[in-house]
Amino acid sequence: MDRRDVLKLGAGFAAALYFARHADVIGEARADDSEPFSFATLVERARQLSLSPYTPPTDTIPENYKDLNYDQYRDIRFKREDALWANDNLGFTAEFFSAGYLYATPVQIFTVANGRATELKYRADLFTYGQNVTPPEGTAPGFSGFRIHTPIDKAYQMDEFAVFQGASYFRAKATGQGYGLSARGLAIDTARPPHDEFPVFRSFWIVRPESGASSVTVFALLDSISVSGAYKFVISARANTVMDVDCTLFPRKTMAHAGIAPLTSMFYFAPSTSYRADEVRNRVHDSDGLAIWNGKGEHIWRPLINSPRVQFSSFVDDAVRGFGLVQRERRGDRYEDFEAHYEQRPSLWVEPRESFGKGSVDLVELPTTTEYFDNIVAYWHPKEPLAAGASYAYKYRLTWCDAPPLRINYATVAQTLVGASLQNAGRRLFNIDFAGTEEFNLCDDSDEFCGDKSRTMELTASAGTIVNATIRRNRVSGGHRVAFEYEPAAGSDEADLRCGLLSDGKPISEVWIYRWTA
Repeated sequence: MDRRDVLKLGAGFAAALYFARHADVIGEARADDSEPFSFATLVERARQLSLSPYTPPTDTIPENYKDLNYDQYRDIRFKREDALWANDNLGFTAEFFSAGYLYATPVQIFTVANGRATELKYRADLFTYGQNVTPPEGTAPGFSGFRIHTPIDKAYQMDEFAVFQGASYFRAKATGQGYGLSARGLAIDTARPPHDEFPVFRSFWIVRPESGASSVTVFALLDSISVSGAYKFVISARANTVMDVDCTLFPRKTMAHAGIAPLTSMFYFAPSTSYRADEVRNRVHDSDGLAIWNGKGEHIWRPLINSPRVQFSSFVDDAVRGFGLVQRERRGDRYEDFEAHYEQRPSLWVEPRESFGKGSVDLVELPTTTEYFDNIVAYWHPKEPLAAGASYAYKYRLTWCDAPPLRINYATVAQTLVGASLQNAGRRLFNIDFAGTEEFNLCDDSDEFCGDKSRTMELTASAGTIVNATIRRNRVSGGHRVAFEYEPAAGSDEADLRCGLLSDGKPISEVWIYRWTA
């Protein structure tokens, strides 16, 4: 994790730290050492916790550890020889992070073996300390989270591939990737007044895997002003990193804007958005689009934007089949960044293992003038509020990957290019490149432009007018290009544009949906 990733992640949940420090948020989760443990007991613990008044966590972090800067915090390193299961040849190890710096809420960590949980006690001698920081004296800061290692890039080399740290944030990567976007346990009131509510994982239970196991299991207790909950993560790493998540939520308060399986990412700029930074790089983003496979079987591609104001988009659905924030552009020369390597950032796909029912995939896009701020959030929003005193169970799969694990038998959007019209002031020019169109009946090879556009594409705008639309073969990169000019409606400051390709009158592509903003 480099400096810009830490700063970006820190900006992403700085509000969560304020929330944890200054609000009466969290009930203490106490557990005796060597106690019986199962997911059922954790669910009951979360239910009981939801019935009790919440209290803020005990502040055990020394003042000098709260004031650590980035370089000082990086100088606190867990000793690899003391990693969990370091000498047991189980295929997985776990290392732990000290609390301090941005990570101001200590967490309890337990290990589980043979159905019994034992608390892992913080000791200062589990860490090494560089020249920039001194070991803690007196009160122990405690742990702030952990990371899991397994061979994902080279056989017999233990690679870090999953991290749980900060509020309810966690992230992972797959083979050949670096870290990028994050997931969270739960999102509440995202970008809504008076402020987001950030639930926190208060305690973790890490289960000792069997020898030769292909997965490791982690449990977590979530708590917040509005809700408590029990989480189970079964994590496996092959070509992709897959997490099967079970969660049971017990709302203390009715939540009208709860986000299930929330994803958090960064989109700064790209040729697909009107915002341009004064940069030598062509694009900067951890994700470039929201992909949805809805209950009707449509595949939707929504390019991300960096708008001057907050944008809310809601894709109403019944029994969504999957959604995710995707890094589709994988060519390094499109980024020109040999340090951040945005082309290696993972995509993250959410797949319900049991139906989510009625609701919507919600996308929140916040304005940003820096790459250090996670400004994109996507999640499943249940149609009905989560009612106080009730319980709700969700099961879903998270796949950290290059591309969503889908059978692609349709044309996809390869890129979106947006700029000023060359001929008409006030209009915007759009080029949409579709890949995988060759097998469909769109244009004859000898045609420069396709003839009857009503049989080859559907192109609409929720406001304003689309003019000069064309579709032609892309003889440079393959596929087809749709080009058109968009003339905004007078007085309008936003509109949704929609485009899909047809062959013999039938849909053969994912549906491109774009949010234009003034």
